[in-house]
Amino acid sequence: MKYFFSLIILLVVVFRAHAQIEQFPKIQPDDIEQHIFTIDSSATAVVLMEKGETFIESSDADRAYMVFHNYKIRIKILKQEGYDEANFTIPLYKFGNTFEYVRNIKGSSANLKNGKLIHTALQQKNVFYENNSEYLKLVKFTLPDIVEGSIIDVEYTVVSPDIFNFRTWNFQSNLPKLSSEYNVRIPAVYNYNVVLKGALKLNDTKSYLDKQCLFIHNTRVDCSNITYSMNNIPAFKEEAFMLAPKNYLSAVYFELIEAYGAQGNKQSFTKKWTDVDRELLSEKSFGGQLKRGNLIKEIIDPAIFAITDKHERADKIYHWIQQNIKWNNYYGKYSQNGVDVALRNKNGNIADINLALIAVLNAADIEAYPILVSSRENGLPHDLHPVISDFNYVIAGVKIDGELIQLDASDKLLAFGQLPIRAINGQGRIIYSKKSSEWIPLENKIVSSTSFIFNGKLGEDGKIRGKLNIAQNGLDAYHKRKEILNFNSIEEYEEALDSRLTNMSLESLEISGLEESNNILLVDMDVVIETGQHLSSSSFVLNPIFIERTVKNPFNLDTRFYPVDLGARKHESYEINIEVPEGMTLISGPSNNNLTLPNNSARYLYRSDFKNNTLSVIQRLSLAKPYYSEDEYFGLKELYSRMIQQQKIDFNFKK
Repeated sequence: MKYFFSLIILLVVVFRAHAQIEQFPKIQPDDIEQHIFTIDSSATAVVLMEKGETFIESSDADRAYMVFHNYKIRIKILKQEGYDEANFTIPLYKFGNTFEYVRNIKGSSANLKNGKLIHTALQQKNVFYENNSEYLKLVKFTLPDIVEGSIIDVEYTVVSPDIFNFRTWNFQSNLPKLSSEYNVRIPAVYNYNVVLKGALKLNDTKSYLDKQCLFIHNTRVDCSNITYSMNNIPAFKEEAFMLAPKNYLSAVYFELIEAYGAQGNKQSFTKKWTDVDRELLSEKSFGGQLKRGNLIKEIIDPAIFAITDKHERADKIYHWIQQNIKWNNYYGKYSQNGVDVALRNKNGNIADINLALIAVLNAADIEAYPILVSSRENGLPHDLHPVISDFNYVIAGVKIDGELIQLDASDKLLAFGQLPIRAINGQGRIIYSKKSSEWIPLENKIVSSTSFIFNGKLGEDGKIRGKLNIAQNGLDAYHKRKEILNFNSIEEYEEALDSRLTNMSLESLEISGLEESNNILLVDMDVVIETGQHLSSSSFVLNPIFIERTVKNPFNLDTRFYPVDLGARKHESYEINIEVPEGMTLISGPSNNNLTLPNNSARYLYRSDFKNNTLSVIQRLSLAKPYYSEDEYFGLKELYSRMIQQQKIDFNFKK
C-alpha cells in the first residue's frame, strides 16, 4: 500500500463530477414471458445486460483520491435452479489501513401477475454486512419475489483506495451474457498496463480524449475515455482439476506502471526482482522473522539438532513446527504478529508458520528459503515483472543433497515434502539471501495413490465375503485422513461408512497410519457384498469393481480452454480375486484392455483371468503427469470414457 500513499502525495487533483451509468430500457411484459435464449438453451438464468464504469475522483468523506466503480446488471431467471442468481455478495477488501466500502445499493425484481407488470424493490433492511476476516468484509442481499421468469435489476457503487490495480472487469461468468460493457476514464498522469485475458475477443473498443478532465496544481489534465464491449458471451463452465476460474475468464485487467507528478517527474511502479528481494529481506514481518531461528531453537528438544542425517533432522523440525503452531486459517506472505508470538500463542497465519520453519531449519544448518506463492483461488501471479501484491502465501524451500524440497507446515496431516492443493498454483518465487530470486514450479513429488486389494469367496447364498485392503499415499491419503478425523471416533466413522456403502456391509474395520502423515494410510475391512442373486439359478452376473467405481467422466466439455491440473501425479489400482463354487463356468466378460496416451503420459490397463474356480481382475489407471495441456484434454477425456465403459461390462457365469 505504500505505492498508493506516495501517489497521493504526488497528485493534488480535482475531478469533475461523473454521472451514474445510464438507465437500462424499461422492462416490458414480453421480456418476462421470454424463456428461451439461443445463446444457451440449457441456462438456468441469463444476463440480459451488464454495464460498469470506473474512474478516480476526490472523496471528501475519505479525504483522499479513491477509485469509484459503478456497477449495474439485469438478469433473467429462467428456471427454478437459477433462483440462486438473485443472491448477491459484494466483497470489500482491505488495503493498508483502509477498507473498500459500498454505497447506493439498489435492486428490484419484475414479475408479470394477472397480466400486470409488478416491480418489487429491495429493502435496505435486507442488506447485511459481514466481517469475513481481518482483510475481507462481505455485503449480502437477496432480491425479493423471485419466480421463473423474474427479471432482476441491481446496481451499486464500490469505493476503493486501490489505484494500483484500478478495477478488473470480468466479461465472462457462470451465466451466459447477451451484452457486457465497461467504461474506464484514466487520467493522463497514470500509465496502466491493460491486458485482455481469456479465449474470447472483444466486439468493440471505443476511445476518445476527455479534455481537461482534472486539475493538477491549476493545470488541466486530459483523460483517456475507453469503452470495451463484448456480446453473446457463453457461460464459463467449471470442471474438475482446474485452477481458479479467474485465471481463464475473459476479462480486462489494469496494472499501474507509472505516474507523473505536477512538475513532470515520474514515479515508476514496475520494479526489478532484485529490488523486491531486497525490500522483502529487510521487511520486519518477512526477512526479520528469518532471523529468529536461534530464539526458537532454544525451546526445541536439543536431540533433534543432534541428528546427523540432514533429511531426518529437517523432517523432525518440520513436524515440531506442525505440532506447535496451529494455522488460524489466514493466508499471508507477511508474518501476522511475529513467529515468537505465534509460538507463544500456538497459532498463526501461513507466514508465521512457514517463516518460523525456515528460520529454525537455517539455525539447524539446513539450507532453507522462503518461496512466495499465489494460492489457487488468488489466481496465477505475473511472471514478466514483479507484482508483489499477486502473492498471498509463503512456503519453505529446503535444499538437501542438491534436491529442493517444498514444505508447508500449516497442516499436521501433510507429509514431509507434500503441498496442499491450495498452494499448488503454477510457479512460486524462491527468495534467496545472497543471490537474485527465481521462478520454480510448484509441485508435489509424492504420487497421489490408492490401491484396492480384495480376496473373497462367493457363497451359495449369492453373497461375497472377504477382506478388502485399501492403501493410500500422497494427496489421496491426506484427504482420507481429514475425512476420518472429522468424526469423533473410528467407531463413528465406521458407522457412517457402513451406511454409505451400497450393496456392501462392514463386519470389521481396522485403520493404521491415521496420524502418521509420512506413512501410508492403511484401511483393512472384512466385508459382505450383496449381489442380489442366488446360486440356485442357472446363471450368475458379477461385476468385481464394487467400490469407488468411476461412473462419471470428470471431463465432459466439448472444448476446454484451460489445462488440467491434478496437483500431483496419480495412480489407482485394483487387484481382485473372487473364488466361486465348483461347477461355475465363465461364459462372457470384458475383454482385456491396454490404453496409452502419447509419450506414456497416461495409461489404463484391465486384465482378467478365470482358472481354478477363481476370477482374478487387475485394473490400473496411471496419470504420469500432474499437469495436462488443453491439447491433451481430449486424450484424457477419451481415456476416462473407455475406462467407464470397460467397468460397466459384467462377468456372466453359468452353473
